[in-house]
Amino acid sequence: GGVFELWEETNGIPGLQTTGINPDTQIGSACTTGADGFCRRTVELGTYYWREIAAPPGYDLPADPVFGPLVLTAANAAQGVQVTAGDCPSTKPPGTGSIHLNKKDKWSGEPLAGAVFELWRESNGVPGLQTGGANPDTPAGGCTTDTDGACDFDHLAVGQYYLKETAAPDGYQLPRDPVTGPIQVNDDDCVPICLTNKKEKEEEECW
Repeated sequence: GGVFELWEETNGIPGLQTTGINPDTQIGSACTTGADGFCRRTVELGTYYWREIAAPPGYDLPADPVFGPLVLTAANAAQGVQVTAGDCPSTKPPGTGSIHLNKKDKWSGEPLAGAVFELWRESNGVPGLQTGGANPDTPAGGCTTDTDGACDFDHLAVGQYYLKETAAPDGYQLPRDPVTGPIQVNDDDCVPICLTNKKEKEEEECW
């Protein structure tokens, strides 16, 4: 029930432009996700964006409804490219928000299942995450990414949080710094977080 438009990057300006004198190009009519949650299109090589224009019943559009860029090349055309769009439920207990996490391959952008995360709430007034000692921050749950690379943390009290990756997907390495945050969650927020992993045998980048 999510409704999406597909746009091709055609005006040479980074990001999606849908209005003005030189917008990007919409491809076909809008697509509505089926029972599997997918919208699919067969297109020429190029750079594309999905834009969500209507959320499924009971859900809200994300703060940024544009997903991409998806870069379709000769090298990846056979398997295609995809992106995950995360919507949050419309009804939440007052004074709570959510974190929607996506885990992807560093280079291909493919979703990764099996990444294990701990969620911690900032509670001790000391900058950064402390998980041990006499006055640690407060554990707030855990999650393992599913086949879409997604983890959802719902009904979170307003405040600051940290995500700590404790196990990487099979064949991948943990990030050099496995802690992400602080992440500010406000009332009725749905905060999108996208994190990546590299394969175990890949060399580290030099900067």
